[in-house]
Amino acid sequence: METKISKDQILIRILCIIVSFILWLYIYNVKNPIKERKIVVPVNIVNKSALAKSNLVQIDGEDSEVTLDIKGNVSEIYSIKSEDFSLECDIGSYVLKKGDNNVPVEIKKQPKDISIVNSENLWVSVKLDSIVKKTLPIELFLEGETKEGLNAVNSTISVKQAEVSGASKYISNVNKIAARYNIENINKSGSVNVALQAEDSSGEVIKNVTISPKYVWVNIQLGKVKSVPVSIKTTGTVKEGTKVESISCLPDKVTISGNKEIISSINSIDTETVDLSKVSGDENVRAKLSLPIGVNLVDNNKYVNLKIDLTESDSDEKISKKNLEFKIKTKNLSKDYEAQLEEDTASIVVSGESSIIDSLKEDDIECYVDLSSVSEGEKDFNVNVTLPDGVSIVSKNPQNVKVTIKKKSEDK
Repeated sequence: METKISKDQILIRILCIIVSFILWLYIYNVKNPIKERKIVVPVNIVNKSALAKSNLVQIDGEDSEVTLDIKGNVSEIYSIKSEDFSLECDIGSYVLKKGDNNVPVEIKKQPKDISIVNSENLWVSVKLDSIVKKTLPIELFLEGETKEGLNAVNSTISVKQAEVSGASKYISNVNKIAARYNIENINKSGSVNVALQAEDSSGEVIKNVTISPKYVWVNIQLGKVKSVPVSIKTTGTVKEGTKVESISCLPDKVTISGNKEIISSINSIDTETVDLSKVSGDENVRAKLSLPIGVNLVDNNKYVNLKIDLTESDSDEKISKKNLEFKIKTKNLSKDYEAQLEEDTASIVVSGESSIIDSLKEDDIECYVDLSSVSEGEKDFNVNVTLPDGVSIVSKNPQNVKVTIKKKSEDK
C-alpha cells in the first residue's frame, strides 16, 4: 500500500514540473512582458587631439562609462551585453575649460527592439588640466656589475638634457629625467640605447607625461673599481717656533676606476703639493687630488680637506736643511714598454728638526715618475718625492723630466 502511495506522489510531482514548464513557455513566448534593467557601458572619447589647441589635456579617469536604463521584451533584454552598444563623446565639439566638464554622450549603436529610457540624459565628466613643459638635465644611473666583476666607469650620454611635457598636475612632481641601465648582461665597453623616464624626488616613475627625446645613446666604459688611501704631499716648512703636530685628511680614502691593468698597480692617490710655509696656524686646507692618466674618481669629487694642526716647537730643537741627490726611478710602467729619462737624477733640499734630518737614510726618501697609462712618444712627467714624517721638501730640481716611451721589441 505504501509503495503504491509513493509511486503516485512521484507521478504527481513529475506532472507538476511539466505543467510549470508549459506555463513558463506560454508566458515567455506568448505574453513576453516588457521589462527594464540597468547596464554599464563604456564611452569612447574622441577628438582628444583638439584639446591641444587650447593647451589642455585630459587627466584622471580616461576610461569613462555611463549607466543605461534599457527597456525591452523579457526574451531579449536579459541577453543584452555592453558590447552591443556604442557610445561616443566628442570633446572636440565643445568649448571646455581647465577642471571638471560635463560633456554629453551620443548613442552610435544599440540593439534592435531595445529602447534606452535615459537616452536624453547621458553625460560623462571629463577632467582637464593645462599642458606645461619643463627642460631638465638627464641623469645617468648605471647599476650592477658585469659577470667579470667590472663596473661602469667614465660613461657618457649623447644628449645632456630633455624636455618633459604633460598635465601640470604631473609635471609639478617631476624632479629629474633619468636614464637607467643595468650592466650585468654586457661584457665589453660600447654604446646602448636607453629609454628616459621622469621621476619624482623619491625616484618613483611619473607616468602620463611625454619626454623628448624618448631614448638616448649611452657610451658605457667598463673598468675596475678600487678603494685606495690618500697620500698627503707637502713642501716648505711652517713658521719658526712652530712645528706640524698632525695632518689629517677627509676623506682619507677615495674610490678610483679605470683600466684593470692600470688600477691594479695603484696603491694610493697623491694630493697636489701643499705649501706649509703659507700655513700660519691650525687650518683646514682644500687640496686637489693628483690623478694618474687613465684614472677617474667614482664620485667625481677631485678635492679632499686637510686639517693641519700646529704646535709650538721646543726652543732647544733646531730646524736643519739638507741637500740630497737621488736617482729618479720609474713606477707603474707597463711591461710592454721601456722608458728613457732625459735626466735620471734629482737634487732635493729637505728640512726638519735637526734630530730627524741627521738620522735620514737614503731608503727613507723615494724619488720617482709615475708612468701609469702611458703610450709611445715623448712627454714631461712630474718628479714625485716621498718623504718620512717630520721632513718637508724645500726644493727639487728638476721639477719635471722628459721621458721617451718605446714599445719593447719582440726579441726582448
